[in-house]
Amino acid sequence: MTLTLADVQRWDGGAVREVSSALAKRGSSADDVRTGLTKLPMVATWQGAGGDAARAGLDELSRYLAAHGEEMNRLASAAHDAADSIDRIKATLANIYADAKQEGFSVDATTGAVTPLHTDMVGDPLYALQQADLETRIHQLLTEANATDADLARALASAGDDAEGRPETRPEVLDALSKPLPDDPNQFNHLWNQLTPEEKDALYQRDHSIGNRDGMPAVDRDYYNRQALSDELDRATAAQSQLDALAKQHPDWAAGHQPNIRTPGNYAANKAAYEAWKQKYDAAAAGAKNLPDLQAVEKSVGLDPNRKLLLLDTGSGDQVHAAVAIGNPDTADHVSVTTGGLNTNVRDSIGSMTTEAANLQRESLRQLSLSPDHSMESVATVAWLGYDAPQVPGWDDVGGSAEGLWGVSHDDMAKVGAQDLADFYDGIQASHEGPAAQVTAIGHSYGSLTTGLALQEPGSHGITDAIFYGSPGIEATTPGQLGVPDGHVFTMETPDDPIQYVYDSKPLLHTLGALPGPFGPLLGTVVAGMDATGAGAFGPNPATNPNFTHLETGASSVPDGRGGTLTLGSASGHSDYPRFGDNGVPRTTNYNIAAVIAGLTDNAIRQK
Repeated sequence: MTLTLADVQRWDGGAVREVSSALAKRGSSADDVRTGLTKLPMVATWQGAGGDAARAGLDELSRYLAAHGEEMNRLASAAHDAADSIDRIKATLANIYADAKQEGFSVDATTGAVTPLHTDMVGDPLYALQQADLETRIHQLLTEANATDADLARALASAGDDAEGRPETRPEVLDALSKPLPDDPNQFNHLWNQLTPEEKDALYQRDHSIGNRDGMPAVDRDYYNRQALSDELDRATAAQSQLDALAKQHPDWAAGHQPNIRTPGNYAANKAAYEAWKQKYDAAAAGAKNLPDLQAVEKSVGLDPNRKLLLLDTGSGDQVHAAVAIGNPDTADHVSVTTGGLNTNVRDSIGSMTTEAANLQRESLRQLSLSPDHSMESVATVAWLGYDAPQVPGWDDVGGSAEGLWGVSHDDMAKVGAQDLADFYDGIQASHEGPAAQVTAIGHSYGSLTTGLALQEPGSHGITDAIFYGSPGIEATTPGQLGVPDGHVFTMETPDDPIQYVYDSKPLLHTLGALPGPFGPLLGTVVAGMDATGAGAFGPNPATNPNFTHLETGASSVPDGRGGTLTLGSASGHSDYPRFGDNGVPRTTNYNIAAVIAGLTDNAIRQK
């Protein structure tokens, strides 16, 4: 967690010194005990096998005490250094507060914002420079405070390594930890399961994104990613508060109206004041950029232990990446991974995708409960947004950015996402307990292309079934190309899904481009451009491919398991497939998806 000025004020260097003293005494006591063992009369005079065993045991205990004493002394030194830093930082903070008061400013202990106490100070170049100086000093102080906090945390997190004799008993693990962690999910899982809780915590302190490692057990991924989420939320919230304060300070500047810095006689001061403000404003805006995404993730996982935060990545892409599981993929008999497509992103979509995942889990369990041979089986469903999906604002109406339109009409973004998605699949199998899980890969819209490419990544990803709906293509035509058995690739497409235009428009444009008249050559140029750039070249429509099993999307009726029938609503358009009806009853599409997830593929309703 990023520290605030209020946190620094609460620091007690004297208390940390007491800890340092206690640790030093414990180290000294261990040394005294070790020395005393060597003076026991029986050690030298005890003969025979018993004496040899006793001496060997005492030698082992002596080595333990020596390591323990050394460890206590190391920690005592770290605590002493931290206490010195705390005293120095608090003294600096006291000077900052004193200067702020003398110059007529207030300092917010939570956000660190410096605010003029008098309205006539706002806009004055001299006060602006004083304000900028105070804010720079506060930033430097908090940077040093966080470094001190992190150093002490690392020292304490590694406590006990040597004291437990690990150099002698676990050399291969310690050697592995001294090197970059393995990327292969199976190798990482093997190493992770040998670590102590303290070593795992130390790795988190070294890298707060450790919970994104494929192959880590879901419970641990959730534990460390929730810690990272809390830290990132704190930082983004503080940045947003700073941004709001700066905007309130100069609303016209925040609205993009630059000041008249060329006022005679004040050019340099006005220019310096604005540039200092703008630099802080831009930094705060960058720090707060991901706040809506982080808030959406927090709301999606809540405090529910049944929900697992399997991925939280704010740094590797242009968008925030996240994945949330309903249930535990490591212990579930059936696991599904749904990949979102066009216009899905964490801030707008993770909530609805998580709700859909929860509904699918419930419906899969309902169907399993009606099958006597499978009624005790378990299900985990995952909503995966682990890549930058194309964003085309106005897709449902008119419009869209050139960048977004390029992205959705090409497979570049899908190829990047496919590599990470394939690793995620591998991680599910690597960390799964007991027999391998039945894993269903699900892709919607552009996410179906990403899913199809992921299944074609080198290696076996343990996928038993695949479902594609509303698909622009998957760049594959047979189950074998996807590494899935025959009869286990399923597709759905509603009659009015506009995705059909992906397949219909290009042949039509080719035909129209050959027509005489002024529009023929123009359309011919458009088609040539599409051909040259590979736009929309994702293969034939999976929903009409005879090698795949096509499932119904219209209204249907199925037995309800109680002697009656369950009426399933129809799906329409491009987005209904994963959405349950307003009454909570599944649509035919939801029913079909759940049947495949549950391994009850015979229950899935085939297209009429």
